[in-house]
Amino acid sequence: MTRMPAGRPGGPRPGGAPSQGAPTASVDPVKLIKKYKFVLVGAFVFSVVFGVAAFFVLQRVMPQYKATVVFEATPAEIKTEQINVNSLDIDEINRFMRTQVMAMTSESVLWDVAGDGRLLTDAPEWAEGRLVKGTVDKRQVVEDLESSVSVSIIPETYYIRMSASAPKAGEAAALAKLVRESYMNSRTKQTRGEINNRRESLSRRIDSLENEIKDLSARRARIVRDEELDTIDAGRSEASEKIGGVNTQLLQVSQTIEAVEVSLERFETMLTSPTGIQYTDTQRAQAERDPEVGSLNQQITNLEAQRLAMRAEGILPGHRSYRQIEAQISAHKQKLADKREQKLREIFDAEVDGTRRTMAQLRAQESELLTEREALRVKLNELTGILTEVGDLETQIDRLLGQRADAGARLDQLESQADLDTVARMLVSQREVVPSVMSFPKVVVIVPLSVLLICGLTGSLIVAREMLDQRIKGASDVAMIPRTRVVGVVPIASEDPSSPERIELAFADQPRGVIAESYRQLRTGLVKSMARAGHKSLVVTSGLPGSGATSVVTNLAHACAATDQRVLIIDANFRRPAMHGVFALAEGPGLADVLAGEMTLAETAQNTTTTNIDLLTAGSRDRRVFERLGTEAMASVLTEAADGYDLILIDVAPCIVAGDAVAVANRADASLLVTRALREKRGMVARIKNELSDSRAEFMGVLVNAARSAAGGYMRKNIRTSHGYQQEQAAAAPVEPVESGA
Repeated sequence: MTRMPAGRPGGPRPGGAPSQGAPTASVDPVKLIKKYKFVLVGAFVFSVVFGVAAFFVLQRVMPQYKATVVFEATPAEIKTEQINVNSLDIDEINRFMRTQVMAMTSESVLWDVAGDGRLLTDAPEWAEGRLVKGTVDKRQVVEDLESSVSVSIIPETYYIRMSASAPKAGEAAALAKLVRESYMNSRTKQTRGEINNRRESLSRRIDSLENEIKDLSARRARIVRDEELDTIDAGRSEASEKIGGVNTQLLQVSQTIEAVEVSLERFETMLTSPTGIQYTDTQRAQAERDPEVGSLNQQITNLEAQRLAMRAEGILPGHRSYRQIEAQISAHKQKLADKREQKLREIFDAEVDGTRRTMAQLRAQESELLTEREALRVKLNELTGILTEVGDLETQIDRLLGQRADAGARLDQLESQADLDTVARMLVSQREVVPSVMSFPKVVVIVPLSVLLICGLTGSLIVAREMLDQRIKGASDVAMIPRTRVVGVVPIASEDPSSPERIELAFADQPRGVIAESYRQLRTGLVKSMARAGHKSLVVTSGLPGSGATSVVTNLAHACAATDQRVLIIDANFRRPAMHGVFALAEGPGLADVLAGEMTLAETAQNTTTTNIDLLTAGSRDRRVFERLGTEAMASVLTEAADGYDLILIDVAPCIVAGDAVAVANRADASLLVTRALREKRGMVARIKNELSDSRAEFMGVLVNAARSAAGGYMRKNIRTSHGYQQEQAAAAPVEPVESGA
């Protein structure tokens, strides 16, 4: 016998069962509706009847009539020329409406209603319950009105709805009227007070503006009188003209200064130049006209004339007299050159000094002109400042006159609007009328509310019951157990239309029944998983007695035998064996005799009337030793059986009764837990699953047996569909039932 690890979580499961990792809802609403549909229908009918009855009772005991008043809020005061849709302050009017909603039910308004003598005459029955020693208890009236009067803004409008409730229609209208009149009176008083405050404020504003206008006018008149404004314009013109003349002179002086500065720079350059002073022709001509220079020129001319006369007389240059004349001429020429240079320098120095004096004079003239221009500008600014001040005063006077006129117009408008209805900004759009229909109770409200509450309570109780019920009812409950897979679901025999007589032989007796089809589905997935792992022996156990482990073994054996598999059934339930009775065979010898070593498997295995199925019964009673089920002898029996059979199914006692299942599982290849719907609880199944999983055998999963359509989800429709299909097929080609000894 071989072993392989358990299948991976989330992998395919035998019989198409959901994987252990798939999330499963703890409560299936469709399943609950189908399961408790009659309870829900009964709850619905009861809730409707209860709602109608409650309506008639409340109509007699607690009737309520509601009278309604509708107010319209108007925008705040706006100037006539500004009235348009865009000028309305939506936020302001919304704030105003919310304020009025609070004001309508304010204590002051309700207190006025409580003190109104008409309360006893217009609503006597309502007021009668608020009398103390024949006098109205105002505090009680106010408290009751706070609960009887409701105010709300009608959405997307400028309307406010105020309603008053009372047991009688006429008294409801009377209360609404009293509250309306009290509120409107309060609003009128408040508005008149606001108008008086605004009137006084505007009057004070007008007086203040008139005083400011008088002060500014007096100041302007004083300036005009003191400064002689008629001469100011002429003075400004004269100052402007003088400034223009001074600017012209300054321009001319500046240009002259620039020319003189050029001459001075040229003179300074000559004085510092290594080549000396370069005299002009004018300077040289002026030097030649000097008397001393002229006298020297004349003397030189006379000497040259004497030299010519001596040459004419034949005196030669070598003559002493001739040389004297030559020497005199040279001396005079040298003297002339020195004198000429002296005169040129004197002339040059005189021009430099003159230019410097001219520059000083020009600078002085420029300074005088600048001083004069600055004085003229100061005078012009003073005159301009006076005119500007007068202009500013006139502008302020005009602005204050405009404000005075605006305040006066607002005061006139306020006086004209003081007696208008719109001044309070709240108009009565719809007055109260005596209601003809009760506001409470209403059948369209009471009955649906009753249905909602009772059906909701019923549904909550059903869900709570299902949540608290830990019993296994179907595959979904098994899937809620961590790491537990479902290998199949077998419906209860009473819901199988084929009506098998014995559930242990349902597959053999009714091969086209729904139960038989369920075992075919179980066989397909289970045998495939065991074959893939190389397993041949399968321990089938249950949690509680009566869960159907024996019927699962016999039907699964018939299902596998129908596929030509050789199956050996081993009855290892030493405490309450049943297999020999199912197949109508002798109780012994059997497994107990083989484990005791008295006989062999070949000697004790019995053939059944069903082809391919052999049975190893529990054996002799005196040899049934429970401890031998977990020994090597049991392992030897299974090993020997694996050589001669394709599948070995072992039926053992329920786990809650004995630990035989775990003992055998430590010697077998695989194990299967059978749980009966509506019997075992999830906690017990989880514990047994863990014990089997810890054994040597691979735990294949849980089979839900005897599942009811109401508790297992949507099985009823599937059962009917499967049975109908099978019957149509049976009518076309009848099939012989599987042979059985039962």
